[in-house]
Amino acid sequence: METVSSFPLLPCAIFLKEFKQLIQQGNLLVSYSLKNLNSLASLGLTTEMRKGILLSLTVDDYSSGPEPDHNFPGDVWKFGKEVGEKQLYVKLKIEDQGHRKIAKCLSFHIAEREICTHYKPYK
Repeated sequence: METVSSFPLLPCAIFLKEFKQLIQQGNLLVSYSLKNLNSLASLGLTTEMRKGILLSLTVDDYSSGPEPDHNFPGDVWKFGKEVGEKQLYVKLKIEDQGHRKIAKCLSFHIAEREICTHYKPYK
């Protein structure tokens, strides 16, 4: 685990700012995996609520990244976000498609194990 001194505060803040701007411009693409869909249903969340949660992410929710995406070019960032009594695992990336950038939400589901965030350990 990284120490607070090695926590990439500024790069994370810059990533989140750009990610949120892309969402607000309508450039959000979400992975509709069964795990992601089941988590939305079990938590009673709508797609608009998911969007609101993504827009509410802060550096306090940071878990790890940037890390290479093992499936496609680019890096991913990982976050843990508390929703009610549950913790969500959120994996994000910004994909440059040449003519435009896309905010991609690759994972948005109930965490399978505790996600340690740098400033807010899950209870």
